[in-house]
Amino acid sequence: MKNNSASQASIQASINDFRDHVALSLGSAGGVLLNLIDVLAIGPRPGSPVEMTLSPLWGYRWSSLYTGIDRASQELAATIADHDWLQDLRTERLAWLAAQEIRPVNPATGNWRVRILDATHYPRPKTETVKLGYVHGASGMQVGHGLSLLSQCVGQGSWTLPLEIGWIQPQSHPLAYGRAQLDEFVKRHGWPDKQMLAVDAQYTVEPFLNPVHQLGIPVLGRVASNRVFFLPPPSYPGCGRPRVRARKIKLNDARTLPRIDARQESELADGRRTEVSRWDDLRMRQWPGQRLALYRVIEYQASGKPRYRRPLWLIFVAASREIKSPSPCEGRATYQARLSVEHSIRFLKGDLGLTCGQFNSTEAEGRVQVSRRDGGDGLLVFAGLARAGTDCRREAPGLVAER
Repeated sequence: MKNNSASQASIQASINDFRDHVALSLGSAGGVLLNLIDVLAIGPRPGSPVEMTLSPLWGYRWSSLYTGIDRASQELAATIADHDWLQDLRTERLAWLAAQEIRPVNPATGNWRVRILDATHYPRPKTETVKLGYVHGASGMQVGHGLSLLSQCVGQGSWTLPLEIGWIQPQSHPLAYGRAQLDEFVKRHGWPDKQMLAVDAQYTVEPFLNPVHQLGIPVLGRVASNRVFFLPPPSYPGCGRPRVRARKIKLNDARTLPRIDARQESELADGRRTEVSRWDDLRMRQWPGQRLALYRVIEYQASGKPRYRRPLWLIFVAASREIKSPSPCEGRATYQARLSVEHSIRFLKGDLGLTCGQFNSTEAEGRVQVSRRDGGDGLLVFAGLARAGTDCRREAPGLVAER
């Protein structure tokens, strides 16, 4: 019993020290922000700032909520390229992650580790006090904000660790913001070898792939079944203008497909199987100088009939010519890992409070910045601390704790 008590006391002391470190890292308003995370994480989920300050877990006066968020917003950088206290926390977290001996989550991906870039929508149809844009969601285009998430697969199951979450400005596009986000991320933290970026179909276009390729990031992503590619150009005959591309290949017309360079099959549950084919050297119309690997994934039922009407098409852009393309089965398994981010996004939105009240006051632009600025990933890391059950009530000028 004494050993158990000592062990629990040691764990509690470690949690308290970590929470104190987090509160100090959040600046002068750290106590209020950490208490805010307690309220949001433990629940019940408040529907407005007033309900938040009425929570039994709230340890400050109601005015401290607005003062703390306003003070924290002034200490945040205006853009992702500028330095602020969240960048320090991200650097520490990535250093800790790099020090861990993480085995490949899925042996089917071989030596490749998977990072995922995706954009999600934050619908705000009733908001009138902040600038809004149109974001793409499951039900089509909606009025609201967009979030860009860079995540990494670090464990079994449909869970990913958010490395960085950024708010996409209404005047920006997810592709443009994703390019800038990756550019700043690589400048600050680098990009490990054998670390592949998995993306969806909206990112597999030249305006995104070309700049990301120059950053030294290998990319694998889905392409629509109506896309068109080309064979590499023939050797220069010695006269005339050299060709930049050869015969056209239509993904929705099997008659135009060239000879397959590699093919693998794998057995699935219930007698199902998949057949993955790879073509090693194809070109895009807008980017004819870059080699692409094309993958076709066909899943068959136990009866031998295709499970879906159309196959899944993927392309891989290597960071350099020396890097070999993933095997057909590795390419399929890598893109399957990208699907795990869909489940994570659904729960991360709840942890960020994006599924609760809109806080549509005249000062909403500043007061909801903890969810909308480029610091959402920091709050997600700290959300689990609230479940430790400790209370963090610090006092600072303008922030008054209840007695």
